[in-house]
Amino acid sequence: MNNSEIAAALTKMLTLRWSPVAVKLLKPGEKIPEKVTQPSVPLRHCQAITLARRGNSLYMPPSRHACPDGAAIMGLIPMSPKLRSGELYLLFKKLPTIECAQKMIASRQEFEAGTYAATVLAPLEDAAFEPDVVIFTIYPEQMMWLMCAASYSTGERHNFHTSGYNSTCADLTVQVMKTKQMNISFGCYGARAISDISDFEAYVSVPFQQLPTLACALEKLSAKSIPEARRKIYMPPVIDKVACAEPLAGNAVDVRIDSERCTGCGLCEAFCPEAVITMMTVDGQPKASATVPEKCCACYTCAGQCPQKAIQLTLR
Repeated sequence: MNNSEIAAALTKMLTLRWSPVAVKLLKPGEKIPEKVTQPSVPLRHCQAITLARRGNSLYMPPSRHACPDGAAIMGLIPMSPKLRSGELYLLFKKLPTIECAQKMIASRQEFEAGTYAATVLAPLEDAAFEPDVVIFTIYPEQMMWLMCAASYSTGERHNFHTSGYNSTCADLTVQVMKTKQMNISFGCYGARAISDISDFEAYVSVPFQQLPTLACALEKLSAKSIPEARRKIYMPPVIDKVACAEPLAGNAVDVRIDSERCTGCGLCEAFCPEAVITMMTVDGQPKASATVPEKCCACYTCAGQCPQKAIQLTLR
């Protein structure tokens, strides 16, 4: 798939609000990609991401970077003494001591000054270059599905290295380029003060080379898991009295199966974690039967998975 096709697939499967942003750091002497424009005013890296997700393709040499901290972290310029020492973090009242500031600075990823000469950003669908990373501005539920897609083929869980400081430059760009691993960020002082990221959005950055694999995994998840979760298929019936003086005795559950609706597909039996439901033969046809209803834990998996809506659980 090309950039446009990958972007279209990701946008559809995740129902993205914003375009994924392709980010590339250009080395000295590297050719400037086509269809990118220098912004008319200097921008912070986090602000450039905002413009790119809105449809702009940008070429940003050091003179177009408004944040010296971010530009230095990405290896475009030398780090100023006040930023290197951590002094400015104290002046901004973002950290209490110089020791805290220096510890934070020492633990973040950054490139040596002069490693790169410019940054290039574009909506992924318009990127006429191969990005280093692709940055998503997304909601937590969409972030969860990206995590699931990353685990789909390996089963591995994720460890993220992030902070409330230098979120888009260090955590989303340099960190991901160096480790070749997906990373998350909740934004930072600069990213939230200068951009339009909402209180309900966060960032995920993915190495570009991993996007096709993620897209394939999301396609598999879109066949069942994503639509089921979004339909809230395991939501139990509304209970009028949520709080009562005493718990229901034994928390007993009636498992009712409509034999006329049941087609004998066997999904309820396969999914039931307590083996409450068994397939029986009735008049020569397979039908689901709750053979040990006293073991039901009311997880609602059988009701949610039944394609015929033949199962109802009632607490008594």
